[in-house]
Amino acid sequence: MKNLLITGASQGIGRATAIEAAKQGMFIGVNYNQNEIAADETLSEIKKNGGKGIKIQCDVGNYKSVENMFNIFLNEASSLDGVFNNAGTTGPVSKIQDLKPNALEELVKTNVIGAYYVAQNSAKIMIKQRKGNIVNMTSIAADIGGAGELIHYAMTKGAIHSLTYGMAKELGEYGIRVNAVSPGLIDTEIHAKAGDAKRVQKLMPSVPLSRVGSAKEVADTVLWLLSSKSSYVCGTIVKISGGR
Repeated sequence: MKNLLITGASQGIGRATAIEAAKQGMFIGVNYNQNEIAADETLSEIKKNGGKGIKIQCDVGNYKSVENMFNIFLNEASSLDGVFNNAGTTGPVSKIQDLKPNALEELVKTNVIGAYYVAQNSAKIMIKQRKGNIVNMTSIAADIGGAGELIHYAMTKGAIHSLTYGMAKELGEYGIRVNAVSPGLIDTEIHAKAGDAKRVQKLMPSVPLSRVGSAKEVADTVLWLLSSKSSYVCGTIVKISGGR
């Protein structure tokens, strides 16, 4: 694994994965949409930790933007060894009857359409190479439903479960492995962005291990799935949830 593209790499789990990949000497494509300052910070951390990289602005919900992102990455890296299809958002904390239609549409645009566009462009390139490795980002919300706060988010992550299973079966003949990580309660800024900064503390009693997970713990699993150490793992969704 030499060249890795990470969508949504400016913060959270995406940034943590970029930093851990840098420690292995990888070239990393740091995708961001709006927060260029955060992307610059990620790129700085990559360099501090022994890696190289490039930042690439892209709205994953826009097909031409995604296509351009992959072209830019290939021009710099020459090959696409791995993709962490990570970009996503929760949308606002809301019960099903209260969610605004535009909030749902924006969520689906990023989490479902965007993830598909990234997966599709990854597949096109990797099929030509006859090799590659893709890790999708899902969530245990897809399994537990998100009732009372994030049913809309859980629904979009259910789509990523299906995407992962289907891609693994379709792309395996080309030597391409596809898996996903399914985090539970992880300590990142995503909870505050959803409008509930105290969400971690409120949900802690539901975690059998009685603690919140770290972004690095997810990153370590992503990099294991991208590595030769998981060479016969394909079509698998790995829960990282402390037993929740």
